Amino acid sequence: MKQGRILSLDVMRGITIVGMILFNTSSGYHYAPLNHAPWIGFTLADTAFPFFVFIMGMTTWLSLRKYDFAPSGQALRKIAVRAIGLIVVCWAFDLFGSLLFTLQSGGDVMTIFGDMRFTGVLVRLGVCYGACALAALYISHKHFPRVIVALLVGYFILLLCGHGFDRTPENILGIVDRALLGENHMCNDAGIDPEGILSTIPAIAHTMLGFWVAAMCLPRQENKTSLSPLLSGGAGGRLLFYGSLLLLSGFLLSGVCPISKKIWSPTFVMITCGAASLLLGVLMELLDVRQRGLRVGKFFSVFGANPLFLYLLSEGILWPLMLIKVEGQSLWDWLFNGFFAPLFGEQGGDLAFALTNVLFCWLVGYILYRRKIFIRL
Repeated sequence: MKQGRILSLDVMRGITIVGMILFNTSSGYHYAPLNHAPWIGFTLADTAFPFFVFIMGMTTWLSLRKYDFAPSGQALRKIAVRAIGLIVVCWAFDLFGSLLFTLQSGGDVMTIFGDMRFTGVLVRLGVCYGACALAALYISHKHFPRVIVALLVGYFILLLCGHGFDRTPENILGIVDRALLGENHMCNDAGIDPEGILSTIPAIAHTMLGFWVAAMCLPRQENKTSLSPLLSGGAGGRLLFYGSLLLLSGFLLSGVCPISKKIWSPTFVMITCGAASLLLGVLMELLDVRQRGLRVGKFFSVFGANPLFLYLLSEGILWPLMLIKVEGQSLWDWLFNGFFAPLFGEQGGDLAFALTNVLFCWLVGYILYRRKIFIRL
């Protein structure tokens, strides 16, 4: 562990980015666990993004710790710059991608603004980070559990009263998104946006839960440059306790409140936060306390050093593979059908193709890491 940093947090952040790249890079033949649950249900692929949201809550505690969690011009500027920056980067990235595909097809460039998606992964991260960070400055941390419970219970009641568990256009989540965003500006999954407006409420609670777990497991200290005493004080064990409690509670309540990433259901929040706490507790004990598995950890810490940049790179690198044509098909299809599928089979080839993307991004990340270049988003 470097002074002032927790290696396990960097490694886990990297693991989530690897997962997001792996699960999102598909030629249509993913193994079942690598596909998101279509609606109600839970797969391995459903863990990556919520794990990142949870870790973002924990790192928000670490970053605001140096301000003593007191509102100040410097702290508020930092929060505003990061929150707004994430949203703007998401919109700019999506617009640039739409521009490339529109130019390639010979369409009207101005249509990209009419079809611009207002929501997205980075938009959700920006909103959740901003809300959690402001709450951390203006709300006593001892009240966080009450706020989290209020948000999740209120959202559950909203789902119950508004057909929120039904994958139909009558779902309250879709009604609000279509009314406030417009159908052209949302990702339409049976009339519902998976990163929509109302489902951001439990995502904010998700981030606050990560913040609160950090506050419980990594208590405030006078020495803000070293975290070694915190780790030696049993932080990993506390993470395992809270993780087990959240995971068990989520599964027990799933009979009443189904687990679903698409609507970010309250039980989905509890289960993914619990699983994230358990994984982080194990990593903290191995990497930070016992100093074992450091070589494997270094692979993932490369992704953890520039997480969102490498995530965007993994998405952007696929654009030329879809735009460039070879023998009447996209370069992506040409590579998959001509090399990966014949060599590994359809599902194996799909996984090999996704892992190739992961390794390419790791190589870029490793170069940045060695040169100590950290692109903060």
